[in-house]
Amino acid sequence: MGRLVDPICHGVADVVLGSRFLGQTINIPLPRRLLLGAATWYTRLTTRLSVTDTHNGFRALSAAAAGVIRIRQPRMAHASEILEEIARHGLAWQEQPVTIRYTEETLAKGQTGWDAARIAGQLLLGRMLR
Repeated sequence: MGRLVDPICHGVADVVLGSRFLGQTINIPLPRRLLLGAATWYTRLTTRLSVTDTHNGFRALSAAAAGVIRIRQPRMAHASEILEEIARHGLAWQEQPVTIRYTEETLAKGQTGWDAARIAGQLLLGRMLR
């Protein structure tokens, strides 16, 4: 956990994001890898942030970042919204490698392709309503 918060503690980042693609992915199914790759491409295009992993749950925020980031989207769409907020507020960010192990249990509670489409729709609708 120290690697995740170190850049914030040293004042070099407002937000630190975990990246399984800088670290390790153990037993990641090919469809999941492809879906995450598409989400990363979409995020890079829409936010101009050169992230390597868009929907990683490992993240740390400084108090200042937590004070300006507003999460309005439900469920997993918040992960993309946080990245949009980082870009919108010009927050300093870094990625740190993390290890993610995929098991039957973790895959059973993960996102499906339909979930990804729903998230994209929620984000687009949220942008139109802003």
